[in-house]
Amino acid sequence: MEPLLRRRICRLVAGLVMADDDVDPREEIFLERLLADFGIPEGEQEGLSPIVDPLAAAAEMALLPEAVKDEAMHLLLDAACADGRIMEAEREYLWAVARTLGIDRGDTDRMIAVRLSF
Repeated sequence: MEPLLRRRICRLVAGLVMADDDVDPREEIFLERLLADFGIPEGEQEGLSPIVDPLAAAAEMALLPEAVKDEAMHLLLDAACADGRIMEAEREYLWAVARTLGIDRGDTDRMIAVRLSF
């Protein structure tokens, strides 16, 4: 995956983590691991502008190449569930992004429930 595309996905995940204004240490660890796995140098991580607004996130997701949309959605779900709970702002973010993939609220909630059951 090209560096610019990795950064775009990281901006989405960072936005989801920050959506509820309460970054749990487990969410922070998830995000730090993702940034490292995606090769975002520490010096550039501060300048990564998170996409916090659900509608802006949905618009960004719609622009991603089809080949990475599923991976991005799974990363968002994993990030949201990293702390073992889903806040309403996170759920709304996931609903908005999932809608661009043709996933309805019920299916999104089921994907969340599966992750939370582990």
